[in-house]
Amino acid sequence: MRVTTLDAHVGGAAVRLVTSGLPRIDGASMAERRLSFEQASGDVSLRLTREPRGHAGVVGVVLTEADRADADAGLLFFTGTGARSLSGHAAMAAAALALNHGLITPRTPDVLHIDSGSGAAVVRVAARDAQQAVRAVRFQGPPAAVLRANVSVTTSRRTVRVDVAWSGSEVVAIVEGEAAGVPLSSSHALELRRTALDLISTLDAMLTLTPPGHRDSVPITACAFVGPASDPRADLRSVLVRSDGSVGRSPSASGTAAVSVVLAAMGLLVPGAACRHESLSGTSWTAEATPSAHDPAALMTVGVMAEVHATGAHAFVFEPGDPLTHGVFWL
Repeated sequence: MRVTTLDAHVGGAAVRLVTSGLPRIDGASMAERRLSFEQASGDVSLRLTREPRGHAGVVGVVLTEADRADADAGLLFFTGTGARSLSGHAAMAAAALALNHGLITPRTPDVLHIDSGSGAAVVRVAARDAQQAVRAVRFQGPPAAVLRANVSVTTSRRTVRVDVAWSGSEVVAIVEGEAAGVPLSSSHALELRRTALDLISTLDAMLTLTPPGHRDSVPITACAFVGPASDPRADLRSVLVRSDGSVGRSPSASGTAAVSVVLAAMGLLVPGAACRHESLSGTSWTAEATPSAHDPAALMTVGVMAEVHATGAHAFVFEPGDPLTHGVFWL
């Protein structure tokens, strides 16, 4: 079996866009196409995002048809632990790669309307290089909102105050790194992971959270630690840790949206102003939050801008008899 991909990174977060080798994906909706992809591809998606071909930080993307007649493409996302309804940074990289390689021709130049498992999203070209290749993009996902503010939670480690936000695709708990007792550095990734998983499990047992537009409750799937930035040009440092234990290399579109909407609710990020988020990798993204047209009183639209850099084009093979052909997921 042979699968080809185009790879890129966004602020240090690796993205793998599949260009050939997968079975046909059918379905009348994104939900049906996601199910078709999972059934038809078997464990190929896991093989592409687990070692030895990938690693815990890789997010894979597959282009599909869109749900909306005026959308340019649908995107399916997957990681070494399974499917994901939406990955903002993966959408940013996939859009840049698709535009640079002519895989998508948008109806409006430099604006890509995307359908995902979490709804509609938009990626706009923010900058091109001297050769006119897309170098930076601006991502706008579904509306975000603050779900709970200043929640007191006691874990096995200590008592902290946490804000809980809907990023537009997932529920994120936000806590100050200093208050949680964890330095925001790559050398403390294991401690960040343990603390985040403790917070997520404790909060999930405490709270029942129903995001805007949802009928059922949704679990907390990530924890964002915030603290002072090391770069004087950045406003803060944020680290997103997911419930599967993966630690974000980039500021994360989901984490950035969640943090930004909380800052906006506190009056620290006014409409039209930009906040610069620094990551563990030392890269920075900028974000803006404005009241959403859907519900200006409760929802915010967050735009996240970052550079996208190509890292390679690959042809992966899966040999019969390879004991690790299915991949191994290492944290």
